[in-house]
Amino acid sequence: MTTTVQPSKGATETRIVPALIDGQRVFLECASWCTIDHVRDNQKFLEDVWHSGPFADLEVPRRGNTPGLMAYARIGMDPFSRDEQMRVPFIFVEDGNSAEGSYMEADHAETFADNLVAFAEKIRAMGRALKAVSA
Repeated sequence: MTTTVQPSKGATETRIVPALIDGQRVFLECASWCTIDHVRDNQKFLEDVWHSGPFADLEVPRRGNTPGLMAYARIGMDPFSRDEQMRVPFIFVEDGNSAEGSYMEADHAETFADNLVAFAEKIRAMGRALKAVSA
């Protein structure tokens, strides 16, 4: 039994772009915020086509070393996924070291950003405490 998956309609502004699917040139709807070169990406199957916006990276300074990636976030969408929730835009956040991540809806972004601000304030307080001890 073959299941046909249609991309979601009206979920985001789109444009028509070229893509390669297993080396075959096709044209597909691409989210206006997507930065992926779908020709260079050359997915094996149409179901593997995905969209991604620019990445927001969180780097952490490291004592005696260069800064390292702690986490990143991006807008994404998997228009041909069998999972309906993946066929509409989402925010994806990952720790930068694993393939596991968190998928968020737009409403979650505000809560997550508030959590980041609270975390940043605690880190600043720790830094001030460390400076006071070191002085």
